[in-house]
Amino acid sequence: MYETYFGFTSPPFLLNPDPGFYFDSKGHSSALSYLKFGLYQAEGFIVVTGEIGAGKTTLVRTLLSDIDTEKVVAAQLVSTQLEAGDLLRSAITAFGIPLNGNTKAELIATLEAYLTLLATQKKRAVLIVDEAQNLSRDAIEELRMLSNFQFGNQALLQSFLIGQPELREMLLSRSLEQLRQRVIASYHLGPMDREETRRYIEHRLTKVGWKGDHPKFDDESFDEIYQWTSGTPRRINLLCNRVLLSTFLAGGSEITASAVARIAMEIRAEIGEALPAHAPAVASSPAFAPQPSHSAPAYQIPTLTHSVEPFQSPSPPASPSVSHYTVQGDVGHAEPFFLLVSGSMSGAVRAAALQQAFANRSGLPALKLLQVDSPGYFELTGDWMEHMGLKGPHFRLSLPAGSPVNMLADGLRQLDHLLSEYRPFAVIVQAGDDVAMAASLAAQRLGIRLIHLEAGLRSFDRSRPQEVNAMMCDHMADLLLTSEWVAHDNLAREGIPADRIQFVGNVLMDTIRNMLPQASPPKYTLRQFSQNTDFLKNKHGYGLIYLEGRGIAKDSGRLEELAHVLQSISRDMPLIWVASDHVRTLINHPDLVKAQSDGQVIMLPAIPYFKMIGLIGTAACVLTDSCTLQEESTILGVPCLTLHNFTERRITVEQGSNIAVGRNASLISRAVAEILRGGGKKGRLPKFWDGLSANRVAEHLANWAKSQFSPAAIPPGKTHF
Repeated sequence: MYETYFGFTSPPFLLNPDPGFYFDSKGHSSALSYLKFGLYQAEGFIVVTGEIGAGKTTLVRTLLSDIDTEKVVAAQLVSTQLEAGDLLRSAITAFGIPLNGNTKAELIATLEAYLTLLATQKKRAVLIVDEAQNLSRDAIEELRMLSNFQFGNQALLQSFLIGQPELREMLLSRSLEQLRQRVIASYHLGPMDREETRRYIEHRLTKVGWKGDHPKFDDESFDEIYQWTSGTPRRINLLCNRVLLSTFLAGGSEITASAVARIAMEIRAEIGEALPAHAPAVASSPAFAPQPSHSAPAYQIPTLTHSVEPFQSPSPPASPSVSHYTVQGDVGHAEPFFLLVSGSMSGAVRAAALQQAFANRSGLPALKLLQVDSPGYFELTGDWMEHMGLKGPHFRLSLPAGSPVNMLADGLRQLDHLLSEYRPFAVIVQAGDDVAMAASLAAQRLGIRLIHLEAGLRSFDRSRPQEVNAMMCDHMADLLLTSEWVAHDNLAREGIPADRIQFVGNVLMDTIRNMLPQASPPKYTLRQFSQNTDFLKNKHGYGLIYLEGRGIAKDSGRLEELAHVLQSISRDMPLIWVASDHVRTLINHPDLVKAQSDGQVIMLPAIPYFKMIGLIGTAACVLTDSCTLQEESTILGVPCLTLHNFTERRITVEQGSNIAVGRNASLISRAVAEILRGGGKKGRLPKFWDGLSANRVAEHLANWAKSQFSPAAIPPGKTHF
C-alpha cells in the first residue's frame, strides 16, 4: 500500500521468511557458518536454536538457496507434531519417495534404499527438521536411528534440527545422551544488538530502493524500535511495517521515536501483550494509562481464608490477625506437585528459571509457585513477571505489616492452613530469609518433604537472623541443593550426610543469561524518571548503590557513616542509588541531599529486573549489602564492594568480582581509587554458574521423586512422573 508513496520496489518488512532479505548479523553469520560446516562434515546432527521470530527459517532457506543440488539432496520437515512412525512417513514424502508399504520395517527399507541409491550417484541426503522442539522423544530417537544408515564408510543421512530454546533443553535429558554424542555443532541464535537492529532496518529498506531520506528515520527512532522489539527480526518487521503504513496514511516522511512508541503500544494492545515498563502514557488512549506501582497483577485470584470463596482480586488483609492467602485457578488436590516458595527478589528470579526447566522436562511432578509478599519489602508485580518470563503464582500469601516476629507467626499460620489443605509432594525453600524459615517449619511439622535450594551458605555471623534461618532450614531439609562447593564443606562440618546434598550450581545465572538481551540501557531508565542522561558521560562511569531494607538501612549510625563516604566518592564517580520506598524514607542525610542537588547522586525507586540488570551490567562498580547483587556482579564481571565484613557468598570473593570492604571508609576509598585507575576486580565465574543449573535441579528432582515413591504409592492411572 505504501510502496509507491515511498518509491519502494516491494514491501521491505513482510513477515514471511525471504532469503533475498537475509541480513548477515553476527549471530546469523555464525549460525550459517555452523550449518555450512555441518554440510561439509557430512555426518551427525547440527542443532540451531533461537527464540520465536529470531530468523531461523530465513537462515535455513538461505542455506538451501546455496546448496549444490548436484551433490546434495535436501528435504525439509516443517510440521513436526509427529510421533516416530509419522516422522518416517513425513521424511519419505519430503524426499519425494513413493510410499511402498505401511509397516515400520517397510518404511525404513524404502528410505534406506533411496538413500543408498543417492550414495551410488555420489550424492548425499540432508534432512532439515524445522520446529524440532515439537518432536516427541520417540521421534527424536527415530532420527538418531536413521543416522546409523551407512554405505561403506559414508553416512547416508545427515539431520539439521532447528527449533526454539526448548529443543536445547530437551536434548540435555539423560534419555537423549546417545543423540547428544552425535551432535557435531550446536548454535543458539540470539537477538540482534542495538547497532545491528539499525543496520538490519536500513538493509531491508535499501534492498527495495530506499535512499535514506524518504522516509527519514531520526536516530532516536532506531533506539526506540530496538527497545520495543529487543532485536528480534520478526518483531522488528511487524513494527516497522506498521510505522511505515502509519507515516504514509498521515502523509508524512519523518519517523520519530514518539511515533514508534505510539504504534508499538497499539500493536501490543491488539495482540494482548502487556506493555513494557518503559512505555510512556498516551493521552489519547486511556487504556494505556500507567498503573500505580502498588497495583496487583492483571490476573485475578479467588480469595482463600479457611475455604475457597468467590472469585475476586486480592486485597490487603483486614487486620494482622486475619489469615489471607489466595489461589490462582484450580491447582488440584490429586496430582503430586512441588511447591516452590518465594518471598524475595532473588527468589522470584530463580523461580523463573525453574519454571522453564520444569516445563521442558517430563517425568517429574509439576512445579507450583507460592509467592509471599511482605509490605515495605519486595512485592511481585506484573512488570517483574513479564520481563523475567515468570508465570503468575498458583498461590499468593500476603503478610500484614508488623515486627519480624509477628510476620513470621502470621506466615506460619497461613502456611499451616495452605499445606494442610493441598499437601504438596515436597516444599522447596530458598536461601535463608524468614519466608524460607516459616515454610520449612510448617512443612517439617506436617511431615511434608522439604528441599532447600541455595543450601549450605554461611557468613559465620550467628547474630544475623538469616544465618540462623539458613542453618535450621538445612538441618530440617530432606534434600539440600547447593550452588557452590564451599557449601559442601560447611554442611559436612555440621554433620549433614553427603547423600542428602547435591551440587547443582547457581540458578540465578540461568535467568540473567536469558534476560541479558532485553536488559534496558541506563539512559532509558534515567529518562523514565526524568533524570539527565549526561550523568552517564563521566569518564570514570558511574557507581551503583543498593541497600537491603533489612540491612544497613536500618542502622542510622552506619547510614550516617556511609553517607560521608558516598558523598566523597561522588566527586570523582557519580552514583545511582536504587532504593525501595522503605529505604528511601530512611535516607535524609545532609551530605546525600547536597550530592543530589549537585547532580552527583541520582535516587531511583525500585525498578523492574531488566532495568536493574542494565544498570549493574554497565556500572563501573556496585556498592551493596545484598548477597544477590554480589552474585549478579560476579556473573556480569562488575567489581562489587560489599559493605559488610562478612558474606555468605564467599565464592564471589574467592573467585568472583566481590571485595568485602565493610564499614571501613579507608578501605572503601582505596577500592574505589583502584577501580578509577584500572577498572578493579573482575574475577571469574565459579563452577556450574553456567546458565544450566535449573536443568540440573529438574533432572535431579525427577530421579529423587521416583526414589521417594513405591509403585503402590503412585496414583491410579499414572505410570511415571
